[in-house]
Amino acid sequence: MKKINSSSIRDDYDYNNIPIEIDHIVVNPDKRVYVILTDGERQAGLEITSFEASMLSFVHKELHKNSHINTIHQLFVKLLHQIHTKVESVCIESKVGDIVYASLKTVDEKHNRAFSITSLVDGLILACIENAPIFAVNNVWKHMDEIDEWDYEEYIFDYDPEEDDEED
Repeated sequence: MKKINSSSIRDDYDYNNIPIEIDHIVVNPDKRVYVILTDGERQAGLEITSFEASMLSFVHKELHKNSHINTIHQLFVKLLHQIHTKVESVCIESKVGDIVYASLKTVDEKHNRAFSITSLVDGLILACIENAPIFAVNNVWKHMDEIDEWDYEEYIFDYDPEEDDEED
C-alpha cells in the first residue's frame, strides 16, 4: 500500500464542494453558446457546442420525459437502474484551458460507490435526468469566468411553464 505524503498537498487549494445549478443557456452575438451556472450569488459561463446545448436544454426542460425515442443519456440511466444503481451527484472538479472535467458519482443498492470522469455537459445532462445535485470544487468554481449579463443576446431557454398556461 502506498502512503501519501501530506506535505505535498497544497494548503492554498480549497477542496470543498459547493452546490451549483444550471441557470440558463445563452448565445452571444458571435453565435457562441454558453451554459450559465450559478451558486446563487455568482454566475459563471462555460462555452459548449450547439449540439450539447440542444441536448442539455431538452432534458432541462424535461422534454425527455415524454419523448418516444430515448437519448443515449436516457439509455445509460436505464442501464444503471437495471443494475440497481443511480447517479448520486455530479461535481465539476477541474478546468484545464477550455476543457471542464466533472466526476459522476454513482451508488448501488448496497451503497457501493463508483466515480467516473465525464465531460461537463454529459454530467449536467445525467444530473438533470436523475434530479441529482450538482457541485463544483470551490477553487475551480472561484477561477471560472464570471459572465456579464450584457455579453449575450438571446436565451436558448428561459422556459416558464406558467407562461404557456397563460397563453392558452
